[in-house]
Amino acid sequence: IGPYEGGKADATFSFKDEDFVKVALGKMNPQIAFMRGAMKIKGSLSAAQKFTPDIFPKPSKM
Repeated sequence: IGPYEGGKADATFSFKDEDFVKVALGKMNPQIAFMRGAMKIKGSLSAAQKFTPDIFPKPSKM
């Protein structure tokens, strides 16, 4: 994506590309990804948990 220029971020997420795709497609739960070490969170864990549903919404079923 790119550098954030809106001030200091409360939390940042780090993934390997393939793990990000799994989470984004709903094939891996973000909480499970974090517990397994596939997703790293830097900063406020509570802020990350608060915004995780907004960042990674459940995929719609068509």
